[in-house]
Amino acid sequence: MSKSSSEIDREIEKLRQELQEKEKEIDQLRRDRSEYLRISAHQLKSPLASISFSVDTLLKEYAGRLNWKQLRIIEAIKHSTESLNALITDILELERLKSEKPEFEYVNIVDICSKVIDDLKAKAQEKELSFNINLPAKQLITKGLRFGLRQAIYNLVENAIKYSHPRGIVEITVGYDEVEKSISLIVRDYGIGIPEKEKEKIFEEFYRASNARKYEKSGTGFGMAIIKRVVELCNGEIALWSKEGEGTKITVKLPLVKDVESEKPSKKKEGKKRKIVVVGGVAAGPKAASRARRLDPEAEITIFEKGYFLAYAGCALTFYISGLLKRRRDLTQAITGYPDPAEFFRKVKKIDVKNLTEVIKIDRKNKKVIYRDLMNQGVRSMPYDVLILATGGTPIVPEIRGIDLGNIFYLRGVDDAERIKHALINEMAREVIVLGGGLIGVEIADALTVSGARVTIVEKKNQILPFLDPEMAALVEKYLDLKGVRVLKNQEVIEFEGDKKVKFAKLRDRKLPAELVIIAVGIKPNVELAREAGLTIGETGAISVNQYLQTNDPDIYAAGDCVESWHAVFEKPFYLPLGSIANRQGRVAGSNAAGLKQRFGSVSGTIIIKVFDCHVAKTGLNEREAKEGGFDPVSCHVPEYDRERFIPGAEIISIKLIACKKSKRLIGAQIVGRGEVAKRIDLASTIILKRGNVNDLIDLDLGYAPYYSNAMGALVVAANVLQNKLNGYFDGITSIEAYKLINEEKDKYTFIDVRPTYEYNQERIPGFDSIPLETLRDRVDEIPRNKPVIVTCESGARAYQALLILKEHGFENVKILEGGLRMWPYFMIRE
Repeated sequence: MSKSSSEIDREIEKLRQELQEKEKEIDQLRRDRSEYLRISAHQLKSPLASISFSVDTLLKEYAGRLNWKQLRIIEAIKHSTESLNALITDILELERLKSEKPEFEYVNIVDICSKVIDDLKAKAQEKELSFNINLPAKQLITKGLRFGLRQAIYNLVENAIKYSHPRGIVEITVGYDEVEKSISLIVRDYGIGIPEKEKEKIFEEFYRASNARKYEKSGTGFGMAIIKRVVELCNGEIALWSKEGEGTKITVKLPLVKDVESEKPSKKKEGKKRKIVVVGGVAAGPKAASRARRLDPEAEITIFEKGYFLAYAGCALTFYISGLLKRRRDLTQAITGYPDPAEFFRKVKKIDVKNLTEVIKIDRKNKKVIYRDLMNQGVRSMPYDVLILATGGTPIVPEIRGIDLGNIFYLRGVDDAERIKHALINEMAREVIVLGGGLIGVEIADALTVSGARVTIVEKKNQILPFLDPEMAALVEKYLDLKGVRVLKNQEVIEFEGDKKVKFAKLRDRKLPAELVIIAVGIKPNVELAREAGLTIGETGAISVNQYLQTNDPDIYAAGDCVESWHAVFEKPFYLPLGSIANRQGRVAGSNAAGLKQRFGSVSGTIIIKVFDCHVAKTGLNEREAKEGGFDPVSCHVPEYDRERFIPGAEIISIKLIACKKSKRLIGAQIVGRGEVAKRIDLASTIILKRGNVNDLIDLDLGYAPYYSNAMGALVVAANVLQNKLNGYFDGITSIEAYKLINEEKDKYTFIDVRPTYEYNQERIPGFDSIPLETLRDRVDEIPRNKPVIVTCESGARAYQALLILKEHGFENVKILEGGLRMWPYFMIRE
């Protein structure tokens, strides 16, 4: 029996009501699910933050020093924590997009794409990918979610990078159709692609393609779902093309509200804003840009940097290699306080940063720079009112066969440090050659030994650290030997041997195993850009500047490792690439670029380095430089405690002071030792810069407490010794001169050690006979009068008393071994 129409209507109504109830239940379940996910995600964030804080505490070694195995485990925990945090963030973002009412605003898609590309340059560089970018010279405006669209485009480009093969290509194209009123964004890669059967699932939550999970372990499975949701909310469409093994292309279409020509002239008056362009982004460049910003808040300032990293502590790269600094971002946070300096300059300083961008030409006539984007090889130009060159220096590359083999490195930037760390840790390189015993070579030797490597320094000259005098450098060499670093002087590598990677370093008389080589033979200034622009290059090979750091073009300044400085003692240009000078010059250049007239004064060439726990410092001239500069130098050597010797932790510092014999002007100082040397070398530098003499140093009223210094101060003690020598009260001989006499003319001299017998028996210099000071008057007849006499003791104080006694008894040719046993860098007999 068929149902009546009224019965059918009642059933339909009943089903409609049931359907409504089910829809309400489904909506409630969705709301409950969203609320559950949000609450769960927020609750997870708190313990994750605690874990992250604890991991950072361990990595910064606040809870004790870590070995490299512990470090790797903790870094793995940190990586997993960051991945989980990313997953939670994606969950919250997706649920927010589903539940909240979107707030639309006008968004420039071209601008968002440009910023995303800048943000992801580093990740592309890590895989050596190239960007092919095609962005129109227009502002393409849509109406949508600004943050959501940025996140969606970021995810698209990041995925293209993530699933591309190394050295591949990622294409990013933005177009528009004025008839259809649409914007199209195409992101294309040539990577692993998506299996055919899985393409329809790719926009589902939690889903990742099977080959993607194998190729890249990190990933939340929410990225594509967020992209699809954002595009749909913005009234757009998304299309996917992909083939496994050939890559993926994703096309996003959004409504075009309007398009505006990007290059239309500004409505503001011409010349109102000063355009300052800075070339170079490591030390002097960022300093100059920051200073200019402080003085001119309205200026348009741009930093160009050829590498990716900028504003990092270049002088701390060896600490990063040794593990003293655990994370790469520690190098940048030391400068800006932020882990990402580029973002710091863009957002905090309002300075545009164009890293991975090389300035290839300066058009002085039209006042603009021509630059190339190293990711897509596009060439563009930018006008300037003031240009600051901070192009730095480049390691010198010696002409040696096989120098292009693998595992042969230079140390000039963060990338170099990363590659060296990789070879030490992952390849377990244990036989290391450092070519060059200068400042960088000695510092890197210290850093490399932490890994357990056997380090050999090969130095072409007859001493390491050429900024020191030979006897002071010999003290450092002795300390390196004590720490297990072998130093080969007067040696030269003529060939590196190996198959793809270096295996041996061939010298003229031997062959050394070499699993890793560091080339550290010196730095030369980067001046090609300046030279091609017609700027004056000075006699040192660096850019010539005046006291305001202006080049011969008054609108172009230069600062840092590419620039000459004026030496306070030589009183002529000289070249010394140091971070301290670069930062000071950067500040002056930035001040003058902003309209001030600030001078950069002369420098004394102050250098200080750490070699294990020995400190090495120099300011002014060494004796060789003083003689070459036309001075008649007089020097003294004084080993002195850095604090009262009865204070625990007191250490010896060996001081050498140099003065001009005629004027008594202080012209140089060198200090080597495990004690505190920084404040002493800075005091000496101040006296030298102010053209002070030895008496000015003696007259200093220094702070005293037993924990910080001895009563007179170590530097003042040394100055008193130098004053005595200048006044002719004694004559001295250096350890190098005495060593030569002992080995070559021992019979022509009398060598006397005036320390007590028990000290002599414990430790003595070969060739010295023992006559204790307290017995010297009684035994003076034992000393031949027809030979020059050289006396020594522990430091020189008792030897000075012996000299006075001998002169009292008619000995005329008596010299003190300066520095005594404390500054003797050669073999000693110990019993």
